[in-house]
Amino acid sequence: MSQEIETIISTENGVRVSVSEWYDGCVWLSLINRGSSAYTSLTRAEADQLLAGLQAILSKEVST
Repeated sequence: MSQEIETIISTENGVRVSVSEWYDGCVWLSLINRGSSAYTSLTRAEADQLLAGLQAILSKEVST
């Protein structure tokens, strides 16, 4: 029996971001804020696109 993978991040401004396994290799993504929530399932290809976008943003040089 395999354990479900889940990651939960609480942001500085109080939003809870959660990502976990979903059926058939999909990903469950949710955003929860006081008084609202949004969630969706992503296919493997969609999750790969999201990951690539995040990596592109984070790889940019940050000047202070």
